[in-house]
Amino acid sequence: MTTPTNQANPSHRRAVKPLLYLILMFTLVLALDWYRNQQVPERLPEYQQLIDLYGQEHNLEALSQQGPLLVYFWATWCPICQLTSPIIDNFNADYPVVSIALRSGDNQKLQQYMTAKGYSFPVINDQDGQLTAQWQVGATPTIAVVENGQIVSVTSGVTTSWGLHARLWFYQYFN
Repeated sequence: MTTPTNQANPSHRRAVKPLLYLILMFTLVLALDWYRNQQVPERLPEYQQLIDLYGQEHNLEALSQQGPLLVYFWATWCPICQLTSPIIDNFNADYPVVSIALRSGDNQKLQQYMTAKGYSFPVINDQDGQLTAQWQVGATPTIAVVENGQIVSVTSGVTTSWGLHARLWFYQYFN
């Protein structure tokens, strides 16, 4: 009895399977981001200036004219934000970041939290959730990429540094 010679090598099959999983995962992430993008307004809400915990003014429209701006919606009580916030803090060195803390206490409590964690990204305190509602954000963490006043990408939940870099690279060159 002869064995067919055109059967795939078992090691080749083992290499293809993870690649197919990566493609499936990437497709799922893109589909979820597309769905979330449908729920968020295309343009920035009408406010011009946001004032952070330290009295600094942030004009999202102006910041987004200089390149991609990350707008990070998070909360001190959010367990997933515990994983995402250090990534955002690292991005703050290379990209403009403005964060909006949802229902995370008064300014003093929020400042203590930021100091304890060693985070340096600017924080707008959204104690009553009005800003978050204007953006139609339904989950924390949510990260929006804004360019030229347009909200070009939105993702929610766990994200990785390389995933965020990929989004920024994509929208920088293909938007």
